[in-house]
Amino acid sequence: EGSIMNGTRYRRGVLTVVAGCLAMIAVASANAAQMVSPQALYTMSWQSSSRASDVAQIDGHMAIEIVDACDGWTIKQRVALIVTTFDGDEIGSYTSFTSWESDDGERFRFEQQTRQGKKIIDELSGDARLDGDQGGVARLTKPEDMAIILPPGTVFPNMHTELLIANAEAGATFFNRTVFDGTAVDNPNHVTAFIGNQTAGPQLPMDYEAPLVWPIRLAFFQLDTRNPEPDVEIGLLLEANGVTRTIELDYGSFVIDGRLDELELLAPIDC
Repeated sequence: EGSIMNGTRYRRGVLTVVAGCLAMIAVASANAAQMVSPQALYTMSWQSSSRASDVAQIDGHMAIEIVDACDGWTIKQRVALIVTTFDGDEIGSYTSFTSWESDDGERFRFEQQTRQGKKIIDELSGDARLDGDQGGVARLTKPEDMAIILPPGTVFPNMHTELLIANAEAGATFFNRTVFDGTAVDNPNHVTAFIGNQTAGPQLPMDYEAPLVWPIRLAFFQLDTRNPEPDVEIGLLLEANGVTRTIELDYGSFVIDGRLDELELLAPIDC
């Protein structure tokens, strides 16, 4: 229990990688005028950390695949990390996350698992339903059967990104929403977004020109907390089609960077 890899802070950190990245990338297909499904690969690396975190280095990759399911979008996400502690120990962590969200944003299914080596350290699965802006309920089957009440105004990840992009396009600089992403039993979270002016983003070899992106900073808070500091902050360079060019995940005691290395846009299926 002494290592951050075995502690609650790190496990929540890995899950937030999944939640935050998923929320920002998941609706690339739904928002893109050309209606494509993206496959993206990110390099994840250590930026900084404090001795309190026990994290000296982080290296890994994150893969995202989004598939048009005709009645919604299925997202498959894989995050593989090697974390090196200040004591020199190397620990591998692998998180898989799969979800489906309906086109109207009112139904959501999710399943995630985190392993260290062959040992499963976290599992969570279930489904959720909303009644418009009236709220709803999420029912978990793992780690145990339980119900989570979703307050009025809650949205799922795809819809949150759609609303975030709409606010950015309208010139808003600030956006608040309650989000349930299916990655932890203490969901949903209150998410505050700070949106910067659109600018040129990093370019991949496949790009004809530099993409236009919004610098966005997301702060995640538990609903019942009185702590003025967020649990995690996520920095993004976000395109209008939902593709995220860079990601910064700030957990306070350590920071992870994600850089988009490969992007393939698949043709839509025939529904």
